[in-house]
Amino acid sequence: MGTTFYRGQQLGRNDLNIFLVNAANTPVNAAEISYALYDFTTGQEVLVGVPIRSPVNPSVGEYYASIIVPLDANLGDYRVRWTFREIIGGSVQQVVQEFSVIDKAGLSTSSASMITGSAINATTAELDLMGRLRILLRDNSPDRNYHFRPPTHEETIQQFSRVFGYIWEDIELQEYLLRSLDMISAAPPKTAFSTIDQLVSYHPEWRTLLLTGGMLHALQALRINWISDEFSYSIGGVSLDLDKSSKYESAYQAAADQFDKQLEKAKLTINVVKGLQQPRYGMGIRSSFGPFLGKGILSPRKFL
Repeated sequence: MGTTFYRGQQLGRNDLNIFLVNAANTPVNAAEISYALYDFTTGQEVLVGVPIRSPVNPSVGEYYASIIVPLDANLGDYRVRWTFREIIGGSVQQVVQEFSVIDKAGLSTSSASMITGSAINATTAELDLMGRLRILLRDNSPDRNYHFRPPTHEETIQQFSRVFGYIWEDIELQEYLLRSLDMISAAPPKTAFSTIDQLVSYHPEWRTLLLTGGMLHALQALRINWISDEFSYSIGGVSLDLDKSSKYESAYQAAADQFDKQLEKAKLTINVVKGLQQPRYGMGIRSSFGPFLGKGILSPRKFL
């Protein structure tokens, strides 16, 4: 798979870059350098924006395109055409880079993490549950679901559009699921699941319980955040109260009640057997001494 970006992504130093060196393999700056973006989704190059863009030059011989992929960009292949001169009056040279634009809403949690550089160490089962937990929390498509949250990126170039970020990071969702696993394992009767994969393997029907517990911890974390962010003031008869922690408290309590009910029903399916196992049938008095009887200590004959 080639270089892939998503709509609204801010491209930086490690994305669309170029390195220039001389004959001695020493980094050098170009006398002139620029780049242009082309839409190649139709199989033909169509210029996007201005034909001459100035790159960022963080170090000698290093240049990169600092852009934000437009939110309404066509999905498919694109090209970056670099044009530069090594010396003033020298010949013009060109280098072409290809990349693809995809829709972030269609990405799985693991794919989105890899693209943004925030990949975590998680199993396939954990990644699947993290994606499901994000859907239950309505955090799977921020651009669609969040209308009044502050933007996390700059304005899209020449479009004045904004994109929104996720509330919870992947590593946080993974932590919430692990804490939910501990709660399920510790509740009586004890069911010792050391990993999420083990729970899914033995009791796949408990995934909903695990997700509800994950939601519980996610809402608790968000409630703690808003406790520190809420405020109120009154100036000139105009007052403003910002209080969201109480609303998250209600959502947290509802999730807690649901988790307790699901946990109780799930644990009722666990059979617990205590006591000494005896053979169902026996012959004579020997059966009174249990199934494990040594000859040298006590026998029915000695007993009589």
